[in-house]
Amino acid sequence: MRRWKWSLAWLVQLVEMFVAGALLALLHPLGNPLYAVCAWGALPMFGLYSAYRATMRGLLNYAAWLAPPIAMAATHWLIWTYPPSPAPVFFCAFTAIIGAAAGEVRKQQRRKHTHSQDGTYYG
Repeated sequence: MRRWKWSLAWLVQLVEMFVAGALLALLHPLGNPLYAVCAWGALPMFGLYSAYRATMRGLLNYAAWLAPPIAMAATHWLIWTYPPSPAPVFFCAFTAIIGAAAGEVRKQQRRKHTHSQDGTYYG
């Protein structure tokens, strides 16, 4: 996987999370059960995957977890002019932190594996 510049990785992550957040916000009038399933399940898992991918593409893991909860809250606020419930936003932040950490661990494992194959890594 080629490494992207961090700014491009963050921009891609922001755009895809704002699109997902807007889709979630538009589900709000359809009913509480569908919205709750998406707010507590689909968007946090997409945020986890998005933070993982952004970290793998070169974004620092300390910055990769910020876009999912910000996009979730901002799009709801922009579309409906009031903030969403804070609990799903915090859960989205928690899952995004896990995704960014997993991406950093995987990136370090790849780096270590690459160095050990060509004989330049001895630690």
